[in-house]
Amino acid sequence: MKRFNVLFHKEWVEAWREKKLVWLPAVILLVTLLQPISLYFMPTILENSNSLPPGAVIELPIPSGAEVLAGTLSQLHTIGTAIIVLACMNVIVQERNNGSLMQLFSRPVNTATYIFSKWTMLVMLHLGAFTISYGAAWYYTNILFSDVSLSSVWKSFVIYCLWIVLVITVTLFVSTFLRRSGGVAGISILILASIALLSTVIPDIAIYLPSNLLNLATELLSTGKGTMPIAAVLVTTIAFIALLLFTMVKQFEKSVKF
Repeated sequence: MKRFNVLFHKEWVEAWREKKLVWLPAVILLVTLLQPISLYFMPTILENSNSLPPGAVIELPIPSGAEVLAGTLSQLHTIGTAIIVLACMNVIVQERNNGSLMQLFSRPVNTATYIFSKWTMLVMLHLGAFTISYGAAWYYTNILFSDVSLSSVWKSFVIYCLWIVLVITVTLFVSTFLRRSGGVAGISILILASIALLSTVIPDIAIYLPSNLLNLATELLSTGKGTMPIAAVLVTTIAFIALLLFTMVKQFEKSVKF
């Protein structure tokens, strides 16, 4: 446990030096706040644009608070996923390429401790940034549109947190195989896009898979309850994350070379 704490502290120090503790929450906050604020000011933006004929009247339906937050999650699902991949792709690759691993593993450190220290820090950092951002989006949605119950927001928050953890795990998993950050980012996004597409390719089976996490989160926002098997989706996602972590440790033991 002492070795884990040392490595865990090292990860936070490096994240601070790279200013990841500043720019990552700021970018995710910007992405989440863009949806409610842009929707609220959209009629004004269209009225002041030069593309409309004189005297044109703009009447847009006012979305409910639940619809605004669902749109926020959908927007975060696309842009935010790419941001998370970019934030995680260099975590292992950089240390492998600059020789830091040689110095680190010359000490009594095992691969599981190394992997889990990085994974835990990244999960805490991203979930912390998402918590602040989603809370701010909920606050402004309640002010600018209609109120959304805390219960629905909390349920959707927990469900979507699993997707964030999955994105982090997939990116770290790919980085144990590849030595170039560009390849890690490309393959990770390809895998995540394939997972997301399962809900449209094999809908009957995908209702039990992580591909439905976004649909489940938005459904909980709209109705407060899900028509899909929530427990099955959660168990499948957690099992998939655990399998990736186990495989990651085993693969890293074989692939790391000094």
